[in-house]
Amino acid sequence: MERKTVKKLTVYLFAGYIAVFSAWNLFAAKRTFSANENRTLAAAPSLSAKHIFGGSFDTDFETWFSDQFVGRDSWIELKSALRKAGGAIENNAVYFGSDGRLISQFLTCDPGILSQNTDLINSFCTDNGVQGNVLLVPTAAYGESASLPAGAYNVDQQALLDTAEKQLSGQTFLRMDDVLAKGNLYFKTDHHWNEVGAFAGYEAIARTVLNKEPNSFHFEKASSSFEGTMYSKSGAFWTRPDSIYTILPDDPYTVQVTYDDGTETDSLYSESRLQDKDQYAYYEDGNHAYVDIKTSAGSGRKAILVKDSYAHILVPYLASEYSEIIMVDLRYYHAPVSQLLDDKENTDLYFIYSLDNFCTDTNLAFLR
Repeated sequence: MERKTVKKLTVYLFAGYIAVFSAWNLFAAKRTFSANENRTLAAAPSLSAKHIFGGSFDTDFETWFSDQFVGRDSWIELKSALRKAGGAIENNAVYFGSDGRLISQFLTCDPGILSQNTDLINSFCTDNGVQGNVLLVPTAAYGESASLPAGAYNVDQQALLDTAEKQLSGQTFLRMDDVLAKGNLYFKTDHHWNEVGAFAGYEAIARTVLNKEPNSFHFEKASSSFEGTMYSKSGAFWTRPDSIYTILPDDPYTVQVTYDDGTETDSLYSESRLQDKDQYAYYEDGNHAYVDIKTSAGSGRKAILVKDSYAHILVPYLASEYSEIIMVDLRYYHAPVSQLLDDKENTDLYFIYSLDNFCTDTNLAFLR
């Protein structure tokens, strides 16, 4: 075949490929949500003159076309698989760990935000005449470090905890990094600690804050299809899912849970959330500004949790110790937390965050 003919054939084939995929993308059914990526996909940009000539149409069209590209999930998975096969140790800031573990990178911590947050806690506790109990949970990059690939880098989380502990010397600072370093205390596909890791946190609270031995619990599998945030972010869609467990006390208690929207329930678990992509929301229905939990524990004590989502899987353990637990998330709750301290003598105040979030979260400025 002549060289000129080969060139023409190559051009025709390439043009045909572009035409077929363009037509396929144009007429294929459009999706509004990607379950694998756990996010809403871009909608088609409007064809109004204002949008077209306003300068944003090109960018919006590119985003929409990318989100709606035929076989998008397969292409994302292929890219991730090729990176791993080519020797890459991460994709999209998620390390490919051993035994199918996906571990978020923790590369930096802003010392200014860390100091600001510890100062805000100290000031709040001093102003209100209370002592705070602070639990900053190291991430899986520390707890599951044995599963990290060779060459993986993360910040020194023990050093960060040392710094935070010094800055919070007037509070009860709970350390459990030595326990979490034993491994298998975090979900493989998600950034949270699992039910065993959370129990270790509860043990630290029971022995250090409550001055007692922890109560006993057992677990009942609620789902075996949990594909968490690291699954979605990494593109490693071949990874086996985690299981979600109901945490059951050996000495049963009852609860009455009231959410910020007025919804009431007699369970700490939201069964409907097991049908969602984010099955971690099974615990206390995910993120809410305010949750009030009354229990039959009969201790007469109240716990106030100023927290991020790491506290959610911890609550079933704490509910065996407190007559009332109030959870506030300062991303959404902007009323004075001090108003909740109506009985300081019988109230334990907790600040429970993942360490990486504590180093970036500026919402503690709403603590007052």
